[in-house]
Amino acid sequence: MFVDEIKLHVYAGDGGNGCISFRREKYVPRGGPDGGDGGGGGDVVVVCDGRRRTLSHLSHVNEVKAGRGGDGSGRKKRGARGRDVVVSVPPGSIIRSSETGRLIGEVLEPGDRLVIARGGRGGEGNVRFATAQDQAPRYATPGRPGEMLLVQIELKLLADVALVGYPNAGKSSLLAAMSGAKPRVADYPFTTLAPQLGVVRVSPAEEFTLVEVPGLIEGAHEGRGLGHDFLRHIERAMVVALVIDAAAEVPDPAGAYNTVVGELAKHNVDLVERIAVTVANKMDLPGAEEGVSELEGVSVTRVMAVSAATREGLDKLTELVYNKLE
Repeated sequence: MFVDEIKLHVYAGDGGNGCISFRREKYVPRGGPDGGDGGGGGDVVVVCDGRRRTLSHLSHVNEVKAGRGGDGSGRKKRGARGRDVVVSVPPGSIIRSSETGRLIGEVLEPGDRLVIARGGRGGEGNVRFATAQDQAPRYATPGRPGEMLLVQIELKLLADVALVGYPNAGKSSLLAAMSGAKPRVADYPFTTLAPQLGVVRVSPAEEFTLVEVPGLIEGAHEGRGLGHDFLRHIERAMVVALVIDAAAEVPDPAGAYNTVVGELAKHNVDLVERIAVTVANKMDLPGAEEGVSELEGVSVTRVMAVSAATREGLDKLTELVYNKLE
């Protein structure tokens, strides 16, 4: 199951209480105070795990709690620090306050760590309050509470190139033909129900990642179809490739192009500026040549004629996309 958004109640640990204690040793008259400080509460830490691909492992988790700090004790002993809680997330995860929308931070590379809730400070033992005027203080301070908040974790996939287009334009077939990915391919719209990633190898030392999102239709920015829910996954892509069925009659290639560009602009106008190529797919089908002519009349970028089924033009497309990335 592809899960790209969750909410969590996070509770950092409370600090331990300071201790009130006095030395009671036989040969130490007037030993004085020796109460130790309480330990600090544990933090809630988000860690980027390169093995994770979705947030599905957290879909049934409602809350996480860090450990409480230990109380101080006699002989100036500090309480143990509370246990941290680690929440592992995939690369590209963004953490916000669910209540205010404030950005807390993001983790992009495996090993990145982000403290999202800090444990409370431990209380001070009575040894800290001894003065010349008060040599036997009988008070200490309690530990402070840890931070608690409701966070929203969103996943934005990290990919270099995004394939965007109408349903059934052949994006999944193109992804499979260009990379080692094995997305579901079928002859009906909305076959793709979740974003799919693949790695395209240009040479033994050169490669880039490719992401395909579910097809966009008119009104996708308002929630129609499936594309709206997953448009965030192309926001990190440096290059966008529009995939159009050149042989389609409904919607016609030019109409499909205008619809997809319009929906991208309504979601995030920056995405339109990243469109590097219009891919006229399905050149193995009748009528595709006329579709290419239509696309050349409306596209503001280069139109490349390809066929995912026969692999026609895929090498040139890969080279063009890689050069745009470089």
